[in-house]
Amino acid sequence: MFEFLVLCILSAKYVFCANILYVSTVNSQSHQIWNRVLALGLTEKGHNVTFMNIEKDEEQFANWTHIYVEGPYKVLQSKFNLSDLIGSKGIQTVVWTVDIGIAVCEESLHSQGLQQLLNYPRNFKFDLIIFDIIWGCCFCPLIHRFNYPPAIATTPWPVPSFLTHPFGTPLQSSHIPWYDLPYGEDMTLRERFWNHIFTYSEIALKSRITTKLQEKLVKTFGDDIPPLKKLERHISLLFSNHDVLLNYPQALTPNVIPVGGLHIASTKKLPKELQLVLDSAKNGVIVFSLGTIVRSDFLNKKIQRSLLDAFSELSEIVIWKFESEIDDVPKNVIVRQWLPQNDILGHPNVKLFIGHGGALSTQEAVYHGVPMICIPFFLDQNVHTARIVREKLGLSLDYKEITTETVLIRIREVLNNPVYKENMKNLSKLYKDCKESPLDRALFWAEYAIRHNGCQILDSRSRDLPHYQTLSLDVLALFIALGVVMFLLLYKIVNLLLGIF
Repeated sequence: MFEFLVLCILSAKYVFCANILYVSTVNSQSHQIWNRVLALGLTEKGHNVTFMNIEKDEEQFANWTHIYVEGPYKVLQSKFNLSDLIGSKGIQTVVWTVDIGIAVCEESLHSQGLQQLLNYPRNFKFDLIIFDIIWGCCFCPLIHRFNYPPAIATTPWPVPSFLTHPFGTPLQSSHIPWYDLPYGEDMTLRERFWNHIFTYSEIALKSRITTKLQEKLVKTFGDDIPPLKKLERHISLLFSNHDVLLNYPQALTPNVIPVGGLHIASTKKLPKELQLVLDSAKNGVIVFSLGTIVRSDFLNKKIQRSLLDAFSELSEIVIWKFESEIDDVPKNVIVRQWLPQNDILGHPNVKLFIGHGGALSTQEAVYHGVPMICIPFFLDQNVHTARIVREKLGLSLDYKEITTETVLIRIREVLNNPVYKENMKNLSKLYKDCKESPLDRALFWAEYAIRHNGCQILDSRSRDLPHYQTLSLDVLALFIALGVVMFLLLYKIVNLLLGIF
């Protein structure tokens, strides 16, 4: 009887076991962290996951096959220049990301990892394909290659403007700020003008990736692949790192599933040395990390010295993620090349987080109720920082204005003014008060797509309409034309009557 019950339990858990291909080739470590959490979550549900990404993976998991795609990180290293990016704004940043995207796709198409996947038999059955869609369009032909299984797109960003129309979501530039602009919901006419210009310019520029890659994709995948736009249309869901508490509330079509904070997990036990430091920090701890693209050791020596001099005057312990060696470190500063950031931020002795305003780090700070000082550099870091400042959850600091004095002023303001801590703690309560975790939501919809062979039933008609129709510009033009005709007709009638009398 006992054996029968065990068999029933195991059967219930593993009877729904799918083969899932997960493609994560964006050359950003934060993207890899976010996507890896979802991929591992699928394995824990009993599914077989083939995870195709750009990092060498030595770990072994049940139901896990890893395919390493070499090349994309080299693209970032060759094209990344911190000083150029800090000086660039708006369209310059988009042009940079488009160039990066094209280069990453070209490298990926020539990778041994992709060739390994293409060597799978043509009749190999994947029950679901998941793409990180930022540059993932270059892998959309895999949908055709593996006979059109259901497909899902992911993005560790909020819903970027260039992904709204492909999924039928309304583009709301009147009150949703473009991610590289430090605007809020209540924009002036001037701000709305520029917000509109940048939003639609990005859509036009991003289309270059699709246009420039089509010919190269034919060479890699064969002459029979359909156009990229047709393959993208087969993707039925978008999992977005959108979070109404950090991002601004916006209308989303049912096929866009908000899973903001998907990567955040319950805090795990820290390494003994760090645990001891945090437990014994009587005056509290400050955590400093600039994320995974802008490394702290990219900062010039003058700024590094200013930061160290400022930290030396504090009574708090400062834990700094610094990716190489640094000299003359004060006694209260602990430098590590990598930090278990989420687990550290969850410690009660952490008083402040100094970061770059990236989505993943900011969500972790909000979740754990830690006030922030944000040093934004580019992309979505600007809009997140603006929200942090506007809601009095922390302060911002311009990279070009970093001095010992400016750093100390901001640190002391956040630590000594209780409004920042109170606001962040209140927001943390809202963040945690939900009926399901973002990861559970994503897992449910992934399995839903497998069970029902996609989620086309959730598609809005707006997904297939041109921009001018979704915005009703043709109707507006008709009203204007009718108004002009009626005005001219009335003018003629008045002139005629005046001539008679």
